[in-house]
Amino acid sequence: MKYGFLLLIALFAMGCKRPQQKIVYEKDSVKLAQDFLPGVASSPSPEVPSLQKRTIGVWIGTESPDPVFEISADSVFYFAHDTSYKYLFDKDSIDIKYDDYDYKAKVYFKNDTMVMNSPEYGIAKFWKFKN
Repeated sequence: MKYGFLLLIALFAMGCKRPQQKIVYEKDSVKLAQDFLPGVASSPSPEVPSLQKRTIGVWIGTESPDPVFEISADSVFYFAHDTSYKYLFDKDSIDIKYDDYDYKAKVYFKNDTMVMNSPEYGIAKFWKFKN
């Protein structure tokens, strides 16, 4: 019994001495190379949350077939005013930082319609602009 336990420890120690391996993650056409150390949890660098990723693009509203705004990874650009504003996502909500106030709304999708529901301004619906 004593020798079996020692053999188990020796096999475990030998198994832990694996050479370092190079792992390449491929996600959305972006390759992230990272060293892998056995026994140490690793993950690729933080990504844009999926809801935020879905909002990125040019959007039209109910008033006109022309684009209203474009959401990029860090700002919202309004075509009519030729102005950009920073925004933050927190789970299912967006907070757009205008010069004189913050617009806060829950963001969700119904099929291909992006819905922003703000306590102050109610529900606004937008569709992705397609050329």
